[in-house]
Amino acid sequence: MARPKSSGLPKAVEEQLRLTQLLDIAAEVFFEVGYEAASTAEIAARAHSSKRALYSRFSSKEELFLAVIDHRTSKIADRVTELFQEERPIRPLLLDVARELLRSLLSDEHTALIRLVYAQAPQFPQAAEFMTERGPDRGIAKIAAHLKEQARRGTLSISDSQLAAQQFAGLLVGDLIHQALLRLDVPRSQKAMEARAQSAVEAFLKIYGAA
Repeated sequence: MARPKSSGLPKAVEEQLRLTQLLDIAAEVFFEVGYEAASTAEIAARAHSSKRALYSRFSSKEELFLAVIDHRTSKIADRVTELFQEERPIRPLLLDVARELLRSLLSDEHTALIRLVYAQAPQFPQAAEFMTERGPDRGIAKIAAHLKEQARRGTLSISDSQLAAQQFAGLLVGDLIHQALLRLDVPRSQKAMEARAQSAVEAFLKIYGAA
């Protein structure tokens, strides 16, 4: 991918765009050949950069892989946060959150990332720990914070937002990620995913819907 030309944006914004491109290219290489076979030289070449420039950002392939994990999981968390910022009735709001989570968590890219982390866990346990921290742990914490705010507004009746967030995720995802990792059938069609989202939200609101 070519280095983006100056767009007139602030330098910090352009730098972030370049970093995002680099992390996306790194992810592509990791997904294509696996973590062990991936080389920083190949990643730098595809990014139209140099190894020296890459190592000025990341001191090792391990550090680059952790950055890819953070980048990929952050996009999911940020999108959920964007949805919760919208001023909407709670049912359609939760439905959109559910749809987004199903789409993101069951995507080929996300399951490929988890497989890479699992495959490297014996040799690179820090990646598994980081994936857990930046993925499920951060996701539940953010959902809990958003649910707590909804309860403050009176749209939900929740006393333990952490538990409620865990239950929402459980109702929605259950063991689907495990099935996807094993390449078993999961609801990928729009109709199937919509039914799953609707069912999870309705069950959640029966428990936590404001009276």
